[in-house]
Amino acid sequence: MGSTYTLDGQTVYALIHNEWYGDQASRWDAARDFGSVQGGGAWRYQARIGSTYQNLSYDAAHGVWQGPEQYCQIGRDWSHPGVGCDATRTWVSPVDATVSVTGTVQDQDPGGGNGVTARILDGARQLWSATIDNGDAQGTAFDLQVPVHPGDSLRFLVDARGDNSFDSTAFSPRIDVGTPPCPSDKHGDCLMMSLTAAVSTDGGASFTQSPAPGNLVAVLPYTWTPDAGQYAMWQPSNIIKSPRDDFYYALVQIDRRPRGEPGFQGMCLMRTKTLEAPGSWRAWDGTGFNLRFVDPYAEAVGSPAQATCTAVSQPIVGALGYSLTYNSYLDRFVAVGHDVFHDPPGFYFSVSEDLIHWTPKQLLMAADLVQNKNYRTPYLAYPSVVDHDSPARNFDVAGQSPYLYFTRVNDMDPLDFDLLRVRVRFTK
Repeated sequence: MGSTYTLDGQTVYALIHNEWYGDQASRWDAARDFGSVQGGGAWRYQARIGSTYQNLSYDAAHGVWQGPEQYCQIGRDWSHPGVGCDATRTWVSPVDATVSVTGTVQDQDPGGGNGVTARILDGARQLWSATIDNGDAQGTAFDLQVPVHPGDSLRFLVDARGDNSFDSTAFSPRIDVGTPPCPSDKHGDCLMMSLTAAVSTDGGASFTQSPAPGNLVAVLPYTWTPDAGQYAMWQPSNIIKSPRDDFYYALVQIDRRPRGEPGFQGMCLMRTKTLEAPGSWRAWDGTGFNLRFVDPYAEAVGSPAQATCTAVSQPIVGALGYSLTYNSYLDRFVAVGHDVFHDPPGFYFSVSEDLIHWTPKQLLMAADLVQNKNYRTPYLAYPSVVDHDSPARNFDVAGQSPYLYFTRVNDMDPLDFDLLRVRVRFTK
């Protein structure tokens, strides 16, 4: 849920930031389906000792499946063998079909040891194997076509090769009936995002959506193609009511990054007078708010460029739309977002009289962001301006000294976030 707006405190309209990841969309995905129940999602967690398999026990305190030896374990996306205890993730087929089995095996602990042998078995028959040396972060990919029947077992083993020191191994297979949705297994090559709408009639306690595609608000005019790249309309700002007219506005980030081509990032400005109608939003097309978002699955798209909104002030601000408010002290609209390319990286802001023409970015607060931290926690994210003295029910109006709220991401697995704030003061 990216942003909300209410007129009466009871009915609350929301924009939903909707993400679809092809690299996580396989019918069976070992990491995604990982759980504390044997057989959950068709997966079992076992150890091969000699020629027999025995079930592991789930260790809830550490979130791992534990074998008879201390280091014989299976985690969400990794396995660690013991000596004579091959950590084995087993998929029990619920289908009668030929399945695609894909993924990559790589070392996860380069501290020492002699590496491991990874194997894929169909019952007792070996389909594939690879030796993964210690420190091999590149790994070895596998892509198999395997006919299976209900009850057949595909086993994914990690063998310690006699020495189980430093043997944590990334081994998280995906299984599909037919072609995998993301053959490259590259996150950025298999990503689509859109905006949908939801509504609450109980003050925000619960939300519902109309059945698709009646909930569609905004999308880029492209249908899904495996490994095509990233096509996203995402990260909607606050919904604000402009004091200049009777329209409700929001900024939406555009990311269009075809695989192997230069990418484009900008801000789409859209508006509506009827928050209750998801299809009523219209976007800036360079001359006016004339662009209707096209559902590429329901309508023919002649020219994708003509069906895509025109980014506002893109050469000046790029994308800066996490937070949008009208500042009564400045008599300007204020957009806040993050920028990793400026020095220093951090949270930046820009101001505008008409929401279309924006001033060059100015630093609001230096911050370690996910990109300049190389995706390692902790980092800061999600800046939003909130004025506790706002005269507006939805806090879309701020004054001279609002708060900048943001999130500190301490860990992603398990999720550990803190909400922080600092007071800021604008001057003319």
